[in-house]
Amino acid sequence: MLLSTGTYTYSESHLPSSSSKSNLNTYTQQLTLFTEINGFHLVVPTEYYGARLSRKTSNTKIPVTPSEKIMGKGIFDIHRMTRFLLSNNKQIDNTFAHQLAQIYFEEAQSEGVNPDVAFTQMCLETGFLRFDGTVAREQHNYCGLGVTGNGEKGHYFNTPREGVRAHIQHLKAYASTEKLNTELVDERFRFVKRGSATEISELTGKWATDKQYDKKIRNLLDRLSQTN
Repeated sequence: MLLSTGTYTYSESHLPSSSSKSNLNTYTQQLTLFTEINGFHLVVPTEYYGARLSRKTSNTKIPVTPSEKIMGKGIFDIHRMTRFLLSNNKQIDNTFAHQLAQIYFEEAQSEGVNPDVAFTQMCLETGFLRFDGTVAREQHNYCGLGVTGNGEKGHYFNTPREGVRAHIQHLKAYASTEKLNTELVDERFRFVKRGSATEISELTGKWATDKQYDKKIRNLLDRLSQTN
């Protein structure tokens, strides 16, 4: 069979009768491109063009835009979160960084909260786990719960998972009117007007008085999306 366009002709004259992998490979090798230039006839295997096309498209990056909605599945995995945390604080133990990212992913998923937003908010509130503000590391308080000023250090939690769960529950309190799927550990859950902040832009003035609060989280989301 010959298919022609202008001076180019594709030959499939040796089409294999079987669709097995080996025959398909043979078929690929037999595909050739016939072209006539200035009276000369050239024969070029089509895999040459396929290889060049692959090299041109393999490095193409598809833009990734993280959601700013507090409820949702998110788009980043545990490994990217871990690398993001480690790249911004090289003093963190690698194993703990991965464990914390996994806990955030699991707890957020259990309540339907966007793990991308929760994790980047934690990075903002703790200074990438440097805890150089009011809250101490041993509190396992990753979002400043109960920090109301005047030296108040906020709530203490027994384990990292309990601290993460409280964070996730507090986010859900703001972003949803649905009931919790996990046992309540957030002591300030009852003080939140349910469903009053469904996106990060609405956390400013509610979660924190910092007028740049949502912009700071948004900036971290963008940086997370650029993490390799």
